[in-house]
Amino acid sequence: MIFTKILYAPNIHQGGGRTLLLPLLESLENTDGILFVLDERLILPASWKPVGTLLIVHPGFFSRLNVEFQLRKLFTATSHALCMGNLPPLMAEGGKTTVFIQNCYLIDQLPLTGFPSLVRARIMMERWWLRFRAGSIDRFIVQTNSMALRLKKHLSRNADIIPFFQLPEVADSSVAIEKTQYDYLYVASGEPHKNHKVLIQAWVDLAKIGQFPSLCLTLDRHKFFELYDWIRMKTDQYDLHIKFKYDLSQNEVTQLYGKARALIYPSLFESFGLPLIEAAHAGLPVLAADLDYVHDVIIASATFDPNSPQDIASAVSKFTYNPASIPKPMSTPDQFLLSVFKK
Repeated sequence: MIFTKILYAPNIHQGGGRTLLLPLLESLENTDGILFVLDERLILPASWKPVGTLLIVHPGFFSRLNVEFQLRKLFTATSHALCMGNLPPLMAEGGKTTVFIQNCYLIDQLPLTGFPSLVRARIMMERWWLRFRAGSIDRFIVQTNSMALRLKKHLSRNADIIPFFQLPEVADSSVAIEKTQYDYLYVASGEPHKNHKVLIQAWVDLAKIGQFPSLCLTLDRHKFFELYDWIRMKTDQYDLHIKFKYDLSQNEVTQLYGKARALIYPSLFESFGLPLIEAAHAGLPVLAADLDYVHDVIIASATFDPNSPQDIASAVSKFTYNPASIPKPMSTPDQFLLSVFKK
């Protein structure tokens, strides 16, 4: 069978990647002649019944390699692959390849300190993979200007900037403070660049001067157990008002924005920063790092130096709850797909 379109996402099953991927799958559900290459761990909506062909990738090196051999046979001169997981096919040649990049670690030689050894090994292998296949990639797409600059600096390639996102529905553009449960919300996993320890140290500094704002973290206690235990220790030591919510669906995350007075975002870098967009769309104030990736996507209510607990604490102490805003229009998933496959 000849596939004119291929959606290649064999390594996406959670986080922001899944949030961006699912609306694309829905948009392509009734497309003929398309091959979906998807991770076995990706939980698909029960209502999704594609007319195209589904190729499932099981976790593990040999399963992934077997799929790459299959794809080499299926990829023809008329095929156009949209690669949503930062990497192109390893061996497929002859058609057109568009790679959507959303992982800073793969294009920038950022330090991997703090990652488990297996994660460090995987990132190093994927860095090699991307550089090895970079010459076969016809087009790169990123979502922000700062990511385009990273790509140009480290891979010497230009990228088209297409920010896209399926904005969630919200009941009201403003959040009633008297109905909220948390002063601040930080929607983030526990990777080192998410900067949780500096944030918690800021909360410790606030406690020392008698201020105890409540904070909700979406940190998975099982996946990031060492960080979780450290935060719990600080919470008990200084009587911090910190709660954890984890293993949340996208709908549950959306509901969580309605329970917070503001989003706080101390991450050191992001390819896009979906929670910034979601919070601003929900009418929340956003107190965020004074970094390019933030300015790329929103006008924050206030900013701080993310490397300084003292500056974060000072910003929180002085913060007034003025809503953030989204200055640039977002492409819808349908518009994004049109720009990929029509070009």
